[in-house]
Amino acid sequence: MEKLHVNDLNEAKNVINLAMITGQMLIKNGAEIYRAEDTIERMCAGVEEIREVEVFGLSSAIFVSAQYTGETITMFKDIESQGVHLSRIDALNSFSRRFVAGEFSLEDAKKELLSISTLEKCPIPMAMFFTGLCSASFAIMFGGDWIDFGYTFFVGAILSFCMRFTSRYSISFFTESFIGTMVVSILALIGASATDRLHMDMIIIGSIMPLVPGMQITNSLRDIISGDFLSGMIGITKGIFVALAIALGVGLILNVQKIIGG
Repeated sequence: MEKLHVNDLNEAKNVINLAMITGQMLIKNGAEIYRAEDTIERMCAGVEEIREVEVFGLSSAIFVSAQYTGETITMFKDIESQGVHLSRIDALNSFSRRFVAGEFSLEDAKKELLSISTLEKCPIPMAMFFTGLCSASFAIMFGGDWIDFGYTFFVGAILSFCMRFTSRYSISFFTESFIGTMVVSILALIGASATDRLHMDMIIIGSIMPLVPGMQITNSLRDIISGDFLSGMIGITKGIFVALAIALGVGLILNVQKIIGG
């Protein structure tokens, strides 16, 4: 495979910037840190004149240093998480491979990245349906019955809508998880108060499962295994705080119910 070529320093900076934006988008949309670092290194190393590429990634920032004809180029980009968007991650992986293979000019690559950045998440009704189905299935798995399944499906769907709504605003992941858990607990309490045939504990357990930071913890462990200890510990710390928010949200509503119920 023939490597790409750049003609001057400005073009070299544009290639590095393009690679950094790709890595930035990967991390923003939930990819592992080591995957973003590897993508940036491969895209930069795919250019003949760019050498000695060094990448340091965190969940909140990326640093890149590279050599072009004896001159050091150093760049930094801030990162603000946007949750998990697997379609964008898949598109970015395909884009980086095609870029290294020489299928894009610099301008075409910028247009492709812009197109990927505008990929929408799945429609709200679809997200509500599958979140509800996931929650209801966990309710059954943990010992609930089919009546719990139906009501948990409803609670999970409402949770999905609330999380999509809160994601539009600049609130912290802790507050977002706390609000989502409170909504789940309140709906479970209302349902259990309306009929004895519903089991509040099964509804709550099933409905909070989509909030559990399983992917966050898994990605962090993979980063640690890959040698990115700092990034991994940051991710695990975030996962612990999400779990704390879930516990506080459920505990608050249950304690309020005890106080009101005497």
